[in-house]
Amino acid sequence: MDEYHPGIVDRFPLCMALLDRDLVIRAWNRCMEELVRRPAASAVGQLLRHLPEFKGLPIRTAIRRLLEGEGAVHIMPRGGRNDRGPLAAGLSLAPLRGPAGAVSGFLMTISRPPVSRGIPHSAQRTKALESPRWRVGRTGPNREAGRLALLGAVSELAREAWEEPGLMLQGILDLLATEVAEEALVIFGVVPGGGGLTLLASRGLSPEAASGLPAAAAEGSLGQLLRQGLPVFQASADPAEGFLSRGTGLTIRSLVAVPVRSRERLAAALCCVGSRPSPPFGDAERAFFAALASLIGQALERQPLAASLTRGVFDTVQALAVAIEAKDPYTKGHVQRVTQYAVALGEEADLTPGEIRTLQFGATLHDIGKIGIRAEVLNKPGALSEPERAHMRSHPIVGEQIIAEVDFLQEVRPCIRHHQERYDGSGYPDGLQGEAIPLLARIIAVADVFDALTTDRPYRPALPAERALALLQEEAGQAFDPKVVEGLCRMLR
Repeated sequence: MDEYHPGIVDRFPLCMALLDRDLVIRAWNRCMEELVRRPAASAVGQLLRHLPEFKGLPIRTAIRRLLEGEGAVHIMPRGGRNDRGPLAAGLSLAPLRGPAGAVSGFLMTISRPPVSRGIPHSAQRTKALESPRWRVGRTGPNREAGRLALLGAVSELAREAWEEPGLMLQGILDLLATEVAEEALVIFGVVPGGGGLTLLASRGLSPEAASGLPAAAAEGSLGQLLRQGLPVFQASADPAEGFLSRGTGLTIRSLVAVPVRSRERLAAALCCVGSRPSPPFGDAERAFFAALASLIGQALERQPLAASLTRGVFDTVQALAVAIEAKDPYTKGHVQRVTQYAVALGEEADLTPGEIRTLQFGATLHDIGKIGIRAEVLNKPGALSEPERAHMRSHPIVGEQIIAEVDFLQEVRPCIRHHQERYDGSGYPDGLQGEAIPLLARIIAVADVFDALTTDRPYRPALPAERALALLQEEAGQAFDPKVVEGLCRMLR
């Protein structure tokens, strides 16, 4: 959980709460206070199941389905909607997932119940809680849960440190496309001082339309409204080209454009363009886009700091790697080269930016456990004895133990522990086989051995790259993942 997540529940005018992975309440908005009649001060920090309002609900079943990959789930009374109690219309849960798919928490929303028929609120709550019969199902047409899941995914995406913010914005548009029906999605940058608009990211536009759209928007009334910080919601069947100057080649009959602020200034604009009329935009749609724009603004504000912190963390990791190499002069530069090979292989395999960063850290620290290996064993020019071999084979476990208490390196632990596993299961320390070995560890294993083969070692001179690749191919399917070896061959040949 980070400091931006609570902003989701504060900015979305629905009854919403934020839960961490252990179902501890981390945020509880005003609407929730009013509906459940419980102030945030008495809810935040509590386990959800400890609140009497939620006892008897199959929350754990719902969470299990979310962890198994469900996008969002809805908990409803078995008899369908009724007119009693704050939970009469059910509640929805959506996971907060990072780009790598890991779940860090959950967003919960409670649908407003139908208008009561004269039953006092306290009686409504009591009668609703008397019935333990609830069912867990897919959200179906429940748009609130879908929007919840989308905002959660955008918030998680924005937590990543991106070297190029445009890639993050493109990822946000890709997520938004799963929720809105508009054909074209655009994020403009707003040049300070009224200097026009720039294209930061787009989806669904031809190259010609994308290149001409910033100028067309800036010259039309849309640009003027955006520069004033005013949102646009156009749903009419009448053409809306008046918002843009001519020459885009777009037929526009629905348009959403919301300003994005970062550090209290207008920094960008999110636009959704459709060629067909849309249903009228209500308060929920306007609030959804306002919340989305707020998250985008926070992401843009956070990126320079996140990138700086990531560089600082990586500098610390590299300093640890230098300490490893100080024990073994024959491996000088090995860590840097393995990291370069591993990152290139990860990019070739189309890993996410988060996975690439974990791979970068894992490759840099893969041999950190050698700090605990005796120098006479580490630098021995001849064959190792069985006790010496067992001592050497302890380094993946020692390495994992070294970083076990470092919070920001938790995702790196499998890379360190399993980089000496073999694809056929004959490796160490756990004898994992095939795809049971984490992918990042399989990548590091190939990069590690390739660099070892192509550099001088106490027991043999360096091999030519072609010979090293041939040896790796001979061991593909036995020692190494064939797909990773194939990727290295494509890169180097």
